[in-house]
Amino acid sequence: MIDGTLIKELRKEKGLTQSDLASLVGTEGNVISRWERGASNPSHYYMIKLSEVFEKPVDYFMRGENSEIKERSVIENKGVLVFEMGSQRLEVPATSAFAQQFWERVDRMIDNSTAK
Repeated sequence: MIDGTLIKELRKEKGLTQSDLASLVGTEGNVISRWERGASNPSHYYMIKLSEVFEKPVDYFMRGENSEIKERSVIENKGVLVFEMGSQRLEVPATSAFAQQFWERVDRMIDNSTAK
């Protein structure tokens, strides 16, 4: 579960409107409003986008300042989705269409597994 109040606080600290933030992450202002109110949660794709805009690790939005993820490791891998299979390694920009489709599929799989 995402803490929407953190999104709202960070947005206001940066002097952004909901519409401004929506433009930066590639969605609509009403979606930002739903996230901030806790009516819905951002997908993995949008969590990465929020992380980039606010320069915070993704885990920050779930646990706030007490995040156990080390900031350094997030910064080193920021913006890159890494797939490894055996000795093969594929790195794609986290904001690419491929990464968005990947996270959408993951979200659907999670939704399907929790609906059972």
